[in-house]
Amino acid sequence: MNGELVKILAVCLIAAVLAITVKSKSAEYAFAIAIAAGILISLRLIVIIMPAIKSFDALLQNYGVETEYLLVAIKAVGISYLTSFIADSCRDCGQISLASKAEFAGKCAIFILSLPLLISVLNTAIGFVK
Repeated sequence: MNGELVKILAVCLIAAVLAITVKSKSAEYAFAIAIAAGILISLRLIVIIMPAIKSFDALLQNYGVETEYLLVAIKAVGISYLTSFIADSCRDCGQISLASKAEFAGKCAIFILSLPLLISVLNTAIGFVK
């Protein structure tokens, strides 16, 4: 992972320098460079982390642990990262209000995603009380 981290950080630095250089001539191209670099880095990170997630999932299945909770956690982290990426991109364009709306949408999505777990915990707690 260390070698991959160095490559990812190098792509970040190169894209930043390129975007700054191009920004004086065309802000649209600078934004496109930043978005493209962000997507490229995100996709690479997904490829890197998938084997770890799969091995953790296999470990949970070997012990008979329900993987539903892991899946919800992974989805929540994915929503969080995607929301952060979009909000930061909006801020880079000067659209602060849209960034706030994107963050609110991400929070709502995570809440909706977690509702079945919250209901399950609540039912378990009520079962203990009865």
